[in-house]
Amino acid sequence: MKNELQVSGMHCGGCELLVKEALEEVEGISAAEVSFLKGSVVVEYEPEVVSLALVTAVIEGQGFTVKS
Repeated sequence: MKNELQVSGMHCGGCELLVKEALEEVEGISAAEVSFLKGSVVVEYEPEVVSLALVTAVIEGQGFTVKS
């Protein structure tokens, strides 16, 4: 499954890397494309293993806000 989330609070490439690395450490997430310029995260994951709520929690755990 692939979802795009709007994320606020990212200001630089370091923010992108922080979010990308945190997401890619989660079992069941196969890819994460992060853009601070667009304020977005596109994540590919296995819904049987990972919920969208967990994806959101991982991003917010890095200090950013996922907009609904």
